[in-house]
Amino acid sequence: MPAIALSADPDPAASTAELVRTITRRRFLGEYDDPDRAAEAGRAWAERVLPHARLLRIRAESGHEHGHVWLLAEGDDLGVLTLGLDDEGLAPDVRALLAELARAEGCRRLTVGVTPGDTLLEGFVSGGSFEIGAFQMRLDLDDRLPEEDAVELEPMDRAAFEEYLAYGTEEYAVARERAGETPERAREVAREQMAALLPHGLETAGHHFFHGTVRGERVGALWLGTERPMAFVYDVEIAAEHQRRGYGAALMRAGALWARDQGAPALGLNVFGYNHAAKALYDRLGYDVIETYLAHLVGPGDER
Repeated sequence: MPAIALSADPDPAASTAELVRTITRRRFLGEYDDPDRAAEAGRAWAERVLPHARLLRIRAESGHEHGHVWLLAEGDDLGVLTLGLDDEGLAPDVRALLAELARAEGCRRLTVGVTPGDTLLEGFVSGGSFEIGAFQMRLDLDDRLPEEDAVELEPMDRAAFEEYLAYGTEEYAVARERAGETPERAREVAREQMAALLPHGLETAGHHFFHGTVRGERVGALWLGTERPMAFVYDVEIAAEHQRRGYGAALMRAGALWARDQGAPALGLNVFGYNHAAKALYDRLGYDVIETYLAHLVGPGDER
């Protein structure tokens, strides 16, 4: 196997179109189900992210170029956006080089998202001590959805929303910490994301907050987003005293039916890798994994 090295690309702009097409296909086509709107979302993503990303070339000692990798540093993480190689067998060597780079730059983790069937990135993470951070999942909303008659949706009022938001922000920070972030980083990201998602609080367009009720009694809460054609579950909660009664599945079914009634073709969600019970529930409800986010802790003694 030839020795390889990473080098900065002096003109990354020449390769940005390929990156945007890849991200659009992997991330936005499933959300918009419309090539034109997905391409528009991909361009908006590029305007926001590319100023902070960088392109490295992967070359052998002979000078032969084997491929490239786009990277994005965010907080404690060095993230792989895309990877291209002419020889998939080089993936472990590239992983080792990127782990070294992450350590040298003071990052705690090397992260990557893998879509089903991407054999290159599957080889990149295989044997590299990566742990699953989260799954991105999707449920097609069609006529096969079962009816739901146990749990009904009741819109939240302002007082209930404010209480829910304060509690939810803290719980989200705790979840991010359990998924591998430092406590400081987890709380910073939780506050930033909540502020960005809900600039107008309860009146933020495209965001809908419900209580799940059973015969008039509140048993849980559901936050759905309809900013894009694919609706999204931002949060689902069942009160402790009402758990283990099937209300979680029932509330998710009610939410899926509501989203379909709004015209959404699909419903997406994110579930952290440690939350095995929730992942099992979504599997039973028919959700498919469309991307798996993995993280590798970098430090002394990292192996290829």
